[in-house]
Amino acid sequence: MINFNRSLFIATFLLVVIASQAIVPAGHNAEAKGKKGKTKASRKATDYPPEFYQAVKLVYDKKYKDAYEIFDRLDRNGYCRDKTHYYIAYCFHNMNQLAQASQHYQVVSSFSKDPQLKYLAAVGYGQVQKYAASRTYAGQGNLFARLSTGGRSWSGGGGRGG
Repeated sequence: MINFNRSLFIATFLLVVIASQAIVPAGHNAEAKGKKGKTKASRKATDYPPEFYQAVKLVYDKKYKDAYEIFDRLDRNGYCRDKTHYYIAYCFHNMNQLAQASQHYQVVSSFSKDPQLKYLAAVGYGQVQKYAASRTYAGQGNLFARLSTGGRSWSGGGGRGG
């Protein structure tokens, strides 16, 4: 019973913290609108377009390919940021594209100024490296396409006369 109460308390506490994070920046941005210049907090709230948050939702829904396509488009269109690269790495990681995941995790862990994001990228990189070292399939591609078909192509045309 004590562990259940402790878990309930922790869950409630986290919910309050997350809710306060969502409310406080909105109130601060409302005050900042009245000032002539934009403050760092108001710029920070508008760093990412709504499409970024839709892609994050796709990640949580485990639709990694769709999310990757959005993150990649954002990266090519001027939103080349540490969070974008982290989520690209996370998508590659879950799509079992270990080399690409490793590259993006390294970028984030090397250049990000956010300590939590650097830590998550380092953990992800470690997981990718551990899995890559122990996997039995090295990813040589489709070996069946290289097999001889007796001079005939897979489409049935060409090759020896019939």
